Amino acid sequence: MRTAFDATDDGVVERIRGLMPELPEAQRATAALILDDPASVARMTILDLAEACGVSTGSITRFCRSLGLPGYAALRIALASDSGRTGRETWQENIGRQISENDGLAQVAGAISAAVRHSVGETLDRLDLPAVERAASAIAGARRVEICGTGGSAGMGTEFQHRIFRIGVPAWSWSDTQVSLTGAALLGPLDVMLAISHSGTTREVTDLAAEAAARGATTIALTNDPRSPLARRVDLLLTTAVPTDAPGHASILSRHAQMAVLDLLYVAVAQRTYDQSTEAMAATAEAVRPYKQPPPTP
Repeated sequence: MRTAFDATDDGVVERIRGLMPELPEAQRATAALILDDPASVARMTILDLAEACGVSTGSITRFCRSLGLPGYAALRIALASDSGRTGRETWQENIGRQISENDGLAQVAGAISAAVRHSVGETLDRLDLPAVERAASAIAGARRVEICGTGGSAGMGTEFQHRIFRIGVPAWSWSDTQVSLTGAALLGPLDVMLAISHSGTTREVTDLAAEAAARGATTIALTNDPRSPLARRVDLLLTTAVPTDAPGHASILSRHAQMAVLDLLYVAVAQRTYDQSTEAMAATAEAVRPYKQPPPTP
């Protein structure tokens, strides 16, 4: 079996086809899926591909090395090249169709401003407000709130945790999956799990929601896809409304839409804990006040 990918080969797809008989069984499942639709796999994350094949991410990494590639990122690039994708197509997928590489910053700023206004406006217009009400009541009365997400969604979760923690809600947000699972396993009927995933297909986040649900906790999802695996696992569903063909990449717009929903949820929680919240706001503001004022002039 060759172990170094040769750029003069016919392509990674043909190489996979040639190596198929030599691959271990777990890697053959990955190879078969790639050969069936290389272009689709080129758009998948390693977690998406692992879930679709029913194998571990480690198995996919070993598969890449069998091809002489350093890792999954290199495989996606090779598959994209085999599928005839151009640099322009890659740009449009990651930046958006409304912004070109030659646009001035004023034009880029205008496009981003319009896209953000649209995604946030559509999200709040379509949001299930009764679901927000129930989610806010659950968080306001919770013994413990766990918040989970990965990538950019994790950042949104951490920001929300900081806000509700400041008004006296016992909330935690973790970036490590195993620590998050530990927290989820300790939840009970008086607790809440808030799971954030734009796609709703992130395996770690879905597994965390399922673990919390199994322990009797109230589960809430914030996602863009109401038909996603995550959406089907939770008690309460909050959805953003970022279209796949939006004028800007979803990873940019989804964060603004997520934060708009979380801002609304934060205010709703504060309203339901008014006395506690105002007392906590005053106490925390006073605690950090010396660090927000300029030092005295010597």
